[in-house]
Amino acid sequence: MNPAQDTHEVYRTESTIRFACHHDLPCFTQCCRDVNIYLTPYDILRLRRSLRMGSGEFLARYTRHYLARVTHVPVVQLAMDSHTLRCPFVSDEGCRVYDDRPWACRMFPLDLGNESGVYRLLADKKRCLGLHEGQRWTVGEWLETQGVGPYEAMEQALQQVMPPEFQPGQRMEAGLGKLLYLAYDLDRFDAILDDPRFRALHGIDEDRYVAVRQNDEEKLLLAFAYIQRQIAELFSVL
Repeated sequence: MNPAQDTHEVYRTESTIRFACHHDLPCFTQCCRDVNIYLTPYDILRLRRSLRMGSGEFLARYTRHYLARVTHVPVVQLAMDSHTLRCPFVSDEGCRVYDDRPWACRMFPLDLGNESGVYRLLADKKRCLGLHEGQRWTVGEWLETQGVGPYEAMEQALQQVMPPEFQPGQRMEAGLGKLLYLAYDLDRFDAILDDPRFRALHGIDEDRYVAVRQNDEEKLLLAFAYIQRQIAELFSVL
């Protein structure tokens, strides 16, 4: 096996991979079946906007979501079709929401590693025949062509929501987890944002309100800021 295709290999931006995916491969769309795809708030924003539905409807119809038993961190997972185990957005012709597909799908065949700037290969040559193709990329080139930049930026903004003293995996109160879930369900944040008293309290003038109403990404960033302030206050008294 080519070392650059080893699933245990550590990859960085300058590392090289061989990969191409197309309709002629026998495994086409098989990577979209019987898999665990965990969604970020930005994934949901893009998907429900593509499908022209609210976040509440999308979450109810297409996901499994819950608070993790110990940490109470929100977990939102794309629900596979119960009969075929396929992603609900995949047909024999390919992805029906390709332009707004989740971050994890964009990265395939790569996945995030255990530290910043490090990646690993998610698939192997037995399952993914695209790894036999001749097209070569650096990891940086591949991620750029797949449009992961906005997803990474939103994830970094989400990570800033928790206080500096919070450690990943640390147990927190269920109420904090429910507050974090607000980022996944912007319908609920819309209801909060519509309250003039809320806007006055948080210094959101009419121009800002209109701008946020017209831009989903700005609304998500505002939701992050609101959640950050609320969590900081709650952490101070817990």
